[in-house]
Amino acid sequence: MPNSFIRPKPVAWFFFLLAFGTCLALGTWQVNRLEWKNGLIAAIAEANAKAPITALPKDATELDALQFHKVTVKGTWRGDVEFHLAPRYYRDKFGYAIITPFTLADGRTLLVNRGWVPAKQKELKDRPKTAVKGNATLSGLIRVGAERGYFNPANQPEKNIWFGRDTADMAAYAKLNNVVPAMLDLVGTQDVEKLPVPSDGTIRLRNDHLSYIFTWYGIALGILIIFVVYHRKKR
Repeated sequence: MPNSFIRPKPVAWFFFLLAFGTCLALGTWQVNRLEWKNGLIAAIAEANAKAPITALPKDATELDALQFHKVTVKGTWRGDVEFHLAPRYYRDKFGYAIITPFTLADGRTLLVNRGWVPAKQKELKDRPKTAVKGNATLSGLIRVGAERGYFNPANQPEKNIWFGRDTADMAAYAKLNNVVPAMLDLVGTQDVEKLPVPSDGTIRLRNDHLSYIFTWYGIALGILIIFVVYHRKKR
């Protein structure tokens, strides 16, 4: 028996186009995210292959180009200020990253991510042995940008809780001058008995975008098939 196509009602068209278009848009967004993530992974690999630099440029454009690069710097700890970056996890345990100002030899201030501490030891008074002072030579990775997502909450400076690497806001709140618009993530041996626990130097990025692309485009195809089949009728 031949089939005929029934003209969909306006409301059917509306919901079909809404669902179909949304899935196509999300799939295309994931394609763009996949390209961005692959570029980021390549940049990390390239930076990791280079020798550590020993001085940070003052030009912002040059500094941006050093994202994820290894660096070794000398200077002096300023141990009277800390910032607590959340949420941070170590072995699936919630805590904070401890950010401490470090005065470089050229007089600029570099914010240093010293590593993770458990939530119950967020305050320095609860871990007095972790206080820092005096001269030091630090090695780690340069991190440029606030690294904020779409759903990151606003910072809570009055509680000293920060949800992004907002160096300018941190500097303004603590009245720090001449702050480098980047952070240094310390790299070292990870030992939960010795807080803060630093980075091991590995940048771990989830790259599930390809599966999301298939998922959203697959749903879009399914919606199209259902719409067509539903509006076909046997004579």
